[in-house]
Amino acid sequence: MQIMHYYGLMVIFLAGFCLAEEILELSCFTDAQCLQFERGRCLNTTCTCTARDSGQRVDCKPMEQKVTNIIGGHCPCHQDHAECNKKLEQCSCSSGFVPSEDKRRCLAEVVRLDERCEFHRQCQLADKFSSCHPSQNRCLCRSNFESHQGHCLAVLESSCVNDTDCGSCGALLCLPQLKKCGCAVNYVHNRNMTKCITGSDYGDGCDSSTACQLSLGSGGQCQDHRCACRSTHYPRKVANAIPKEENAVDTNQLERIVCEPIVPFGAYCRTNSDCQMHPLMAGESRPLPPTSSMECKWGECRCSAHHSVQDNQCVLESGGSIPTHLWIGLLIPISLILY
Repeated sequence: MQIMHYYGLMVIFLAGFCLAEEILELSCFTDAQCLQFERGRCLNTTCTCTARDSGQRVDCKPMEQKVTNIIGGHCPCHQDHAECNKKLEQCSCSSGFVPSEDKRRCLAEVVRLDERCEFHRQCQLADKFSSCHPSQNRCLCRSNFESHQGHCLAVLESSCVNDTDCGSCGALLCLPQLKKCGCAVNYVHNRNMTKCITGSDYGDGCDSSTACQLSLGSGGQCQDHRCACRSTHYPRKVANAIPKEENAVDTNQLERIVCEPIVPFGAYCRTNSDCQMHPLMAGESRPLPPTSSMECKWGECRCSAHHSVQDNQCVLESGGSIPTHLWIGLLIPISLILY
């Protein structure tokens, strides 16, 4: 009996020692208590840290408290178009701007044709048929589209001398530089580039991706003769607020479906809403509640509580370890039984 009593006391002592060690270094009750560590959050009453790229758990390291020139770092913020989030004491780009790849500069979120760019999305937000040229770093119209008065117009194979030569194929004008017929802003060419057609909505029939992209955005794609979203995008219902002079869908509809980029782990954010997606229910056009697997911390979308990174996405953890305060509570009754 004395041996069992001694054993019970040893269990309590060792458990208390481990707990005391954690309290001295990493114990917590809220995520705010873990902000002193790089990419730290409170999990099971212990500050847990993750690697920036993989999201895998690593040893926690104290956050370097110094003036930084990185978006997502501590204030003050010295970059152009950057501002300090007073609540979080961290730097973020002002509204309408996004960080560069190295996060040392804030770039315009929307870039028009022939202006300087660094990402394709900067150009595509201004014109869905443009992209950022890799060597010129300018927004240019993609293949089979031509820049005309600030828009990328679809080009037909039909040659022309003046605008009247293009009426039979439904085109708007004769493009002066190419001497070929061009479609109006709200139209694209068909698969054979022989006539101008209207866009196709999500789930509608199609014979080319350009018809889908006219309605769904640059993330649209014609799959099995139906308009859908690319694997990097998801369908989202949004308010139909496009000006009538640029509208490619029915203006009488209050809502429409577009293809939005999937938000990956580590994406730039200003608020938690930037990390949430609003997918549609399978087979229906009703939106699901926004996903909450990620939250915005230090300017990046990171996994929220009880989620971990898999294939660059945050998924719900299956199971999990018992919190320290719970297994300590279990050991004490066991020692009393032994006693």
